[in-house]
Amino acid sequence: MHYLVITTGSCGNCYIFSTGTDTIIIDDGVTYKKITEKMADHGIPIDTVRALFLTHLHPDHSKGVGVLQRKLGIPVYMSEEARERNESVIMRQKIEMDGIRTFAFGSDIVLPGFTVRPFPTSHDSDGAAGYAFSAEGLNYFLMTDTGLIPDEAWDLASEASVKFIEANYDDEMLRSGPYPEFLKARIYGSRGHLSNAEAVEFARRTSHHGDSVYFVHLSANNNTPELLRNLAGREIPSGIFCRVCERGEMFEGFAG
Repeated sequence: MHYLVITTGSCGNCYIFSTGTDTIIIDDGVTYKKITEKMADHGIPIDTVRALFLTHLHPDHSKGVGVLQRKLGIPVYMSEEARERNESVIMRQKIEMDGIRTFAFGSDIVLPGFTVRPFPTSHDSDGAAGYAFSAEGLNYFLMTDTGLIPDEAWDLASEASVKFIEANYDDEMLRSGPYPEFLKARIYGSRGHLSNAEAVEFARRTSHHGDSVYFVHLSANNNTPELLRNLAGREIPSGIFCRVCERGEMFEGFAG
């Protein structure tokens, strides 16, 4: 598996996973030009893209979807609830309704090269989802933008050898920082984001020797890469590879 973190954070989010012959994209909060250029730079043919999966419909995750959908003619997957309860957002972002494929949580989606299992997350965007998937005999896991860790995530992450986990904020930086109280409450609330402590503990409890963990979606104002690296270094055993994907950072990896 060849994977790219095109970018992550409030500036945009986009993750690409490719077997070489088949590719899926999770979230598209960047331009079509940026996706195609980065894929070409890293040897992933654009004509191998089979589908795009959305975690939710906030613009930093979905603002590029409409253009990508029309350029490539690929299906866009989102939960039934996301489709039903976000019609005005979908129309505003110019996502083609006819190209949307919905799923029920708990059901697998089988595509060339991939089997994808969506699971519900807890965010202030109705129908938000995380994704676990298998390809070429390995399991992968991606969870971002959730205020709570869903029950299903524990087993799915434990089965995955490569994990992408949100670590949005440092608790002390957020609580003592300049944000107004209503915004702080949104971020650390049950429909907000995961803290460094929550993300690292989740990674520690679900990871095994030889696994790879990527911490994503760091806040620019309420976190620092150094704080997260230091915490992960103290709490996560050696033998588990940990990478902090800094805001806006491009990252390339391989597995299998």
